[in-house]
Amino acid sequence: MKEKIVLFGAGKNAEKVYSRGLQEIVAVIDNDSSKVGKLFHKKYIISLKDYIEKYRDIPIVITSIYAKDIIEQLRKSGIFQYKISNVIFEADDVTIADEISHDNWRNYLKLLCDKPGMRVLEIGSRVVTGACLRDLFQYAEYTGFDFYQGENVDVVGDIHKLHTYFDEPFDLIFCSAVFEHLAMPWKASLEMIKLLKKNGYIFVETHYSYSSHERPWHFFQFSENALNVLFPECFGIKCVKKGCSNLLEGRFSSEASAYLQGNMVAGLYCHSEFLGQKIEEVSGEKLSWDNISLEDVVGATKYPNIRSERREK
Repeated sequence: MKEKIVLFGAGKNAEKVYSRGLQEIVAVIDNDSSKVGKLFHKKYIISLKDYIEKYRDIPIVITSIYAKDIIEQLRKSGIFQYKISNVIFEADDVTIADEISHDNWRNYLKLLCDKPGMRVLEIGSRVVTGACLRDLFQYAEYTGFDFYQGENVDVVGDIHKLHTYFDEPFDLIFCSAVFEHLAMPWKASLEMIKLLKKNGYIFVETHYSYSSHERPWHFFQFSENALNVLFPECFGIKCVKKGCSNLLEGRFSSEASAYLQGNMVAGLYCHSEFLGQKIEEVSGEKLSWDNISLEDVVGATKYPNIRSERREK
């Protein structure tokens, strides 16, 4: 039996909750009838007074971006049975690449490259958090590479000079939770490309939004698009899949600037992932950041016209 809920907010976020069908929506509270979504008929829309009189035993799920003000309104009315829906924090323009998401990329890479004759290189292979991926590859030849010696490390070295440590290229070069700790990731990406076989794969998972850690060597955060820029098609790498995973619930603290305190922050995802395939061997002067243009890495995309988008809304 589905949980019965009352939504507070009847806009696009509420429509998302409705369309997913995970709960039974009994009614919808909205302070502004002009923003009521198309899915909700008049019979759904109630006032906060109606809720108190008829539905008080049913929990409220807040779907409005004005959650801060709604929470204050509910508490003043003596209502504390509420929660904020995850949809508030989702970003419509962020791709969730399920096959290579944080929980799935290991099995995906195994199916893709764990085959006899294939050579696999893991960057940052040292066992730090308890994860050891050597056993994931039962048929391919696995090599572990890290800046420090330790468990599961075959070759010690600096990724910024990666190609100097090996005589033969690899079919798969991958890393997880490494790129945020690289002082010069643009150099590291070139080194990985140099060492990759044609038709081989590069996979990178790193942090898009995450707490500061392992300082002072925590240098960068990357969106999935930033990873795509580091491995562009002009360097012979075709993007196969990219996306983000592990949605975070963001909120400004009481120590933030006064106008931001308590406001919700959407579009925060812990992990970003990129899978690319080498479709062309690029070398010499062409494989240099000094010899490419902005258009070479951003393609046909453009910076959003914020004012124009606001007018359209």
